[in-house]
Amino acid sequence: MLKGYSKIGLKVFVLGLLSMVFFSSQVFASDWTNLIGKAKAKYANFNNEVKDMTMVQEMKIVTPEGEMTSEMKMMRKGEKYRVVTKMSMPNMPKGMGEMETIIISDGKDTWMISSFAGKKKLPEEDEVKHEGNLGWWDSFSKEAEITGSETIKGRDCYVVKFKEEAESYITRVWIDKNELFLVKSESKVDKGGTMTMLYSDFRKIKGNWEMPYETEIFSDDELVSTMTMKSIEINKGLSDDLFDPDKVEVKGMDMQEMMKKMMQKGG
Repeated sequence: MLKGYSKIGLKVFVLGLLSMVFFSSQVFASDWTNLIGKAKAKYANFNNEVKDMTMVQEMKIVTPEGEMTSEMKMMRKGEKYRVVTKMSMPNMPKGMGEMETIIISDGKDTWMISSFAGKKKLPEEDEVKHEGNLGWWDSFSKEAEITGSETIKGRDCYVVKFKEEAESYITRVWIDKNELFLVKSESKVDKGGTMTMLYSDFRKIKGNWEMPYETEIFSDDELVSTMTMKSIEINKGLSDDLFDPDKVEVKGMDMQEMMKKMMQKGG
């Protein structure tokens, strides 16, 4: 049911979360490079208006063992970001609480911190998977071309296909022609499967800036997860300490405690 999801699910989820910046102006792009240039010009205005942002989303994942619910809180300030995920596992012993994982970047280096694995600095090749820049063009390969148009949930979109030599797990994206926001993306997963992310329920958060409040994730044609935006706050003066890995405290059960409780339940 979750073919390929466990391996790249977090990568695609975070990418989807960090790719939600949109631009309100008419754009006539003849090629991918031109489209990126138009988007970058608009993104500069967003940075001037939004100094920091905090988003909270609820994510529900369907597994063979039952529905798994998690909450993700993403905080961004310039090139720094912090993503906190709290997950409740199905059929876990009572009193185990939630598992918490933090991905944090100070703008230069990136760490993953959890109660299970402690603090681990991510190698450079993995950092792009959790890129803190909200511009979708910085997350996608430049080796691509606009192959046509398609209407997605009433929105006229450019269809962009990435070349095989691009070495990107993203294969295609759909960009709204008028607003220049990401509407849909397709990704390669294990064993030749396809993961699709579909963004909808766009709402204005400041002026003409819009963001999606609902995201659906499909494994091939099967819906495996939904994400719902619970809240968005901007320009709240986030402290730099939030992006310092040495000042991070992770709550949750460690591996030994979890195994002990599971054995007690099994017994």
